[in-house]
Amino acid sequence: MKQFKFLFLLLFFVVISCGEKVLTPKEAALQTCECMKLSKDTSDEGVQLFTDCNDKTKEMMEPFREDAEWMESWKTELMSMLKDCMSE
Repeated sequence: MKQFKFLFLLLFFVVISCGEKVLTPKEAALQTCECMKLSKDTSDEGVQLFTDCNDKTKEMMEPFREDAEWMESWKTELMSMLKDCMSE
């Protein structure tokens, strides 16, 4: 019975760890867009919101900074949505 519980818990943790979602370039571009929208507000609160958003974005993207292909895909996604992003 103890082995069964151990195997069940082990399987549970493996499934959870394998199920973690990987950030896509499009999701990162959308996050960047949200920060760009916040940059329009020059009030103290707006600047702080932008800074927090920008820090969050940098943290999210950190694991991909050395991946040239991923960064190029992010840039392409961001450029494709830039006009719509800034007009909202």
